[in-house]
Amino acid sequence: MLGLGAGAGRRPRRAGAAALLLVGLAGLAGAAGPSLEVHLQPRRFGVDDIAQLTIRVNEPPADLAAPQLGSLDNLEVVGGPSTGSEFSFVNGVASRSQTFTYALRASRPGSATVGPVTVRAGGVELRAGAVTAEVVEGSVAPPRGRRSPFFTDPFADLAPRRTAPEVEVELRHVLSASRAAVGQPLVATVYLDSTSSALYDFNLRTPPSYPGFWAQRLDNPEQIAPEVVEVDGTGFYRYRVLRSVLVPLKPGSLEIPAVEASIGVRSRSVFDPGRLVERSAPALQVEVSARPAPPAGFAGAVGDLRYSASLEPPVIDFGSSAVLTVTLEGRGNLPLVEAPPVFPSSAACDSYPPEESSRVVVDDGGIHGSRSWQVTVVPREAGRIELAGVVLAVYDPEAGRYVSQPIGPLDLEVTPPPPTPTPVVTPAPPAAGADRRDQTPTSIGESGTPIWGLVVGALVAGLGLGAAVAWWVARRSGRVAVPPRQPDQSPADRARVLQLSLERWWLDARSGPRGAALEEEMQALRRDLEAVRFAPGRADHSDTVVDLESRLKRLLRSA
Repeated sequence: MLGLGAGAGRRPRRAGAAALLLVGLAGLAGAAGPSLEVHLQPRRFGVDDIAQLTIRVNEPPADLAAPQLGSLDNLEVVGGPSTGSEFSFVNGVASRSQTFTYALRASRPGSATVGPVTVRAGGVELRAGAVTAEVVEGSVAPPRGRRSPFFTDPFADLAPRRTAPEVEVELRHVLSASRAAVGQPLVATVYLDSTSSALYDFNLRTPPSYPGFWAQRLDNPEQIAPEVVEVDGTGFYRYRVLRSVLVPLKPGSLEIPAVEASIGVRSRSVFDPGRLVERSAPALQVEVSARPAPPAGFAGAVGDLRYSASLEPPVIDFGSSAVLTVTLEGRGNLPLVEAPPVFPSSAACDSYPPEESSRVVVDDGGIHGSRSWQVTVVPREAGRIELAGVVLAVYDPEAGRYVSQPIGPLDLEVTPPPPTPTPVVTPAPPAAGADRRDQTPTSIGESGTPIWGLVVGALVAGLGLGAAVAWWVARRSGRVAVPPRQPDQSPADRARVLQLSLERWWLDARSGPRGAALEEEMQALRRDLEAVRFAPGRADHSDTVVDLESRLKRLLRSA
């Protein structure tokens, strides 16, 4: 149920009058707790008159119980209760109340009392003291026409009697445009127009629906004031009931069904109990045109939208990664646009599926904001790499054509890894005392060669053989050692270290005799390491990294 503030007033002529009669739509509630008011009018009446007892519960809960009138002294209920609910604004603060109205008659002259009155409001019992009145013989009301058994208007005779003008109430369903292209956003609004601000109830019997459209309903503000408009020479208070943003999904003549509502209306008298009227807004037709055949770079973007691209950081170390971001921003059908079919790329880089971020706003102005797609780029080689530009397309519904938007090229600078040091063999120092001049040489055979010369020769030959073995082992391992695992190293960090070792080894191994034979295995290992490094959500890949490290060591030994 939607509530409307009650009040009386003349036909609207200027905006200043509307400011005095603020009306709240869609579930307004005051900040205070429930309270109870009891009024008996008039406080002096005759035995032949009818008095009116009004019980008002301010800020009632949903499970409000019917009032208990308490004891009735010299009074009896001859009508009621009639109920009503009201929403109103006072000094910009919304309030809500539920009323119960009874018609009472006195049986004899004298004092009359009703109460104390109690009402159960949720888990609280509200209580008001007894109300008394004076009852006299006959009637104190002047002669007048037939009176209602439930309500009296004590002010009715203060002015010449005249018939209250008929209140005009209209329900309107308005579109921002009756023609659109597939994907072009529209705004649909349901308005309630009334020549009186004395409206107390509103119920959508058939709410708006939009078959063939993507639709998002907008929230109404908590406090709104009616707008004063003129339709066919008649002034109306206009209340915005519902507003939705629509995007047509298919071409053709699309029908928006009728909207029906019941509205509670009061006449100009403050004592009028009101009446319910039924109103409907007729069905609407929207002509939706098909778009021409799209170009290769079209991803569904329709409207005043623009593509852009960036690469961060522009300079990275070999073995690291950069992030390529393509952004679409502006006004249009942003929620329905797919990821770009092509991104700036290079054969010297590997890239991974895009991840999306969105900042889209849907409000009274339509759909606006931005959507971005981030692609992780991993270079395969060092140096300057150019990511070739691409051409994307946006459909302009105003011009009826596609607009090509080139993005890129983008430059990425990749610094090479530090060179791997060549193993250096340091000869061992000669044995102590080997060069002493006073050592007595020993002759062998007829040549008389000293024995210490043979010892020195053997040492030199051993050192040379050791150096050759060390060189051969280094050659076999590709001159690259796998760094040991650190205690706090995550699987992603370990994969990065392993990949860096792989890339350093491959710089020399690819030109070796077995480079061509090992390239396929190296590329597979590189892809698996990158999959762990850039895995979505960075899941636990501890076992996978152990297996990848074993594969790397086998590859290094096979070179």
